[in-house]
Amino acid sequence: MLKVYFGEWGNGRLQRLAYLGYYFLLMFLMFAIMFGAIMAVGATEKVMGGDIMATQAMFMDHFGIIAVIGIVVLMFAAMLAQINILAKRIRDMGLPAVWTILGIIAISMILNMLFPAQVVEVSTAVVKTAEGTAAAATTQTTASPIVQLFDMAVFLCLLFIPSDAFGQK
Repeated sequence: MLKVYFGEWGNGRLQRLAYLGYYFLLMFLMFAIMFGAIMAVGATEKVMGGDIMATQAMFMDHFGIIAVIGIVVLMFAAMLAQINILAKRIRDMGLPAVWTILGIIAISMILNMLFPAQVVEVSTAVVKTAEGTAAAATTQTTASPIVQLFDMAVFLCLLFIPSDAFGQK
């Protein structure tokens, strides 16, 4: 499995079903690691008496820089694995992997500049008291629908275009 994710940088190929399987396996592994970290923080909070601020302070004192470095290394490894299986799938379709990935990145950057992420404010609670009304609002950033459509189109092309559709490269 590690050979698929981190090996054969220049000449590997990955067919449609294998790409889909490795893509979802990578997403599942990243989700499981993040979920495990969140569960560890929650369990530690429960052991420390339910004080989230004390738990966060303890984690920052004991694991602060180590945790940040570990998260950065993990995200970088996941990004490299994703790029490698993407390049293998593109190569299997018969296109040059490096130029195709650079083109996808360039188009995505242009779309993100033309259609920036939208900030949505959602009112989550409104409390009316004798003194007045208080509202709690959260701000959330969502990607542009145009960028999301482009990402979905790229993913569907990777799934539905058969092997060697653009000739042998």
